Amino acid sequence: MASDSDESIESTGRPKRKVKVKRKVKVKRKVAKKRKASDISDDDAPAPAEVVAKSKVKPSPKKKASPAKKNKKKVEPQRITERDEIPKLWNAQEELKKNGSYTFKIMSWNVAGLRGLLKKQPTALQDLVTKHDVDVLCLQETKLQEMHVTDPKLKLQGHLLEEEGYRSTYYCATAKKGYSGTAVFIKRQTAKAGGEKGTGENGDGSTNKKTKKKKQATLGAFLKKKDADEGEADKAGTDKAEEGTPILGDIDINDLIPTNISTGIGHEEHDSEGRVLSVDFPRFSIANVYTPNSGAKLDRLSYRTDNWDTQFLQYMQDKENKLDVPVIWLGDLNVAHNFRDTWNEGAPHLKKSAGTTAEERESFQEQLDSGFIDAFRELHPEAMGHYSFWSQRAGNRSPNKGLRLDYFVCSKELFNTEETNKVVVRDSFLLPDVTGSGKNRRSLPMDHMNNRHA
Repeated sequence: MASDSDESIESTGRPKRKVKVKRKVKVKRKVAKKRKASDISDDDAPAPAEVVAKSKVKPSPKKKASPAKKNKKKVEPQRITERDEIPKLWNAQEELKKNGSYTFKIMSWNVAGLRGLLKKQPTALQDLVTKHDVDVLCLQETKLQEMHVTDPKLKLQGHLLEEEGYRSTYYCATAKKGYSGTAVFIKRQTAKAGGEKGTGENGDGSTNKKTKKKKQATLGAFLKKKDADEGEADKAGTDKAEEGTPILGDIDINDLIPTNISTGIGHEEHDSEGRVLSVDFPRFSIANVYTPNSGAKLDRLSYRTDNWDTQFLQYMQDKENKLDVPVIWLGDLNVAHNFRDTWNEGAPHLKKSAGTTAEERESFQEQLDSGFIDAFRELHPEAMGHYSFWSQRAGNRSPNKGLRLDYFVCSKELFNTEETNKVVVRDSFLLPDVTGSGKNRRSLPMDHMNNRHA
């Protein structure tokens, strides 16, 4: 006879049922044990967020008190936006009357694209040379190719400033299009000998006359205001001569006529960018220069300081020695030399910005230490706020938050005021009200060179 337990198994036919029940019981017991251990019932259980919060609260170990840190004072950069007044050091008209001294005016301008400038301001160059009675106008960053220079529709070579009495020379980059480039415009002067007109100068250093080598007459004898119809008198602007006043003073007019115009410095890696255009005169030589920018990421910094700066300096020194005359290099040199040449000296980003790195400043100082002088700083040593570049993107032109990147660098001889020295730099200043086109808006450095009677 079967037991009760045997009957239950036979009647269900599922001998594994008890195993399953046992498993469920085991699970339930485990759950019950967990609840008992935590002593929390379903009804009393806190919200999940509260549980998490409670579980995170742990007593923190005591930390040793750290020594008090010294509060470092943050060095604020300077903020020089006021433009100091500088004295006018030279009155050309008075010196002309008093000493028969002719003032030779050189002007430099980074136009950041000549075609763009002329499109927005068609008469910008004409107005400039007429107002300031410029002898030589030097432009940088023209961004022209030869096809632009000779394009009859653009009316550049043979047209631009021709009516104002200037002959032009352009030097274009071949390394890439729409890049770099320089140009010079030289006022025509007609050489005269023995009281007769010569056909002398063509503004490009060439001549089409053959004359005997004999002493030239000075212009004080025959160039008067009545000769205005011949283009030799009635100088425009503030230096306009009075009736009967010699226009060019008692100097040999041949001193104002170029003997040679050349391009480049003899190194293809530089010359393919059209950066240097030189003009030699009998008593001095000038080089119109657009110095390479080190780049936003300073990718050309070593090229600029190690290659360009040293080789260009050698070129100027060789020219000075070969011609045996003082030299001037002028234009956009892409360096703010010291704290007086920046509005925010001390700003952290300047150390890593093109034009204000320690390497560029030191390299420029080495050039000056080789026997040359920054004309503006020599004549106005303490002047602040005189800048030639402002970021257009940041809107820095109006508040005068700028840099001085444009210079006239001269041989020391040009600051020798002894009577035996026939050519002397008398003043150097910027014209902040002159604006151009493009991203780089610059004022114009302008040098007054006193050419004495020989």
